[in-house]
Amino acid sequence: MGLFHFVWYDLLYRPLYNLVIFTYQTLPGSDMGLTIIYLALLVRIALLPASLTGSASAKRVEALRPQLDRLARMPEAGRRKDLMRQLLKRNRVNVYATALVLAAQVAFLAILFQVFQSGFTDAAQVAYFSLDGPIDTTTFLGGVDLAKHSWILSLIAAAALYGLLNLTTPEPAPGAKLSDVWYVVALPVAVFVVLLLLPAAKALFLLTSIGFSVALYVLAKYVFRVEPPNVQSDD
Repeated sequence: MGLFHFVWYDLLYRPLYNLVIFTYQTLPGSDMGLTIIYLALLVRIALLPASLTGSASAKRVEALRPQLDRLARMPEAGRRKDLMRQLLKRNRVNVYATALVLAAQVAFLAILFQVFQSGFTDAAQVAYFSLDGPIDTTTFLGGVDLAKHSWILSLIAAAALYGLLNLTTPEPAPGAKLSDVWYVVALPVAVFVVLLLLPAAKALFLLTSIGFSVALYVLAKYVFRVEPPNVQSDD
């Protein structure tokens, strides 16, 4: 119990709590909405190397799709997995980069949720430094309470996710089934429903992160180039 408390409270919760307060107090106007936006950008910038690796790997996987589809039809499961692993490794595909970015953001959001659950009423005890004044969570855009639900921010975040998926999802092959692209619609709907149950701060964080992903995708499309895949035979 002591170790868990140390990891959760001293290493995760309290530092983020103080980062939120520090950012809030140093911003002109003390706007909590801008604080969340800046923190979301800070997280994405910190994860930028993994994001770029994941983006490049996704491009390589798409280029390797014919080979992967051919290997997927092999009857021997063990040999199929080995050949796929070799093909991905030979073409420098990192299958964990995108998962790392998502996991880090989910962890950040989980801690941020706990921070907003407290309502900053215990700031005097948790803060590392003296406070300039009370923490106001209702200052975004002149009165959006980020500690409560917001269907507007939830809807905008879900719509932004739908746009991102449409940008990054390859065109379905001729004869593809609806089940092959169901997530393009289902995932934004699910995100909208979940966000309706959570503080608006999470919707704003997610919206900012999606905007960063869109900008990164556009930048990668026109600036970064992915080497052609290795087309050696895998038999």
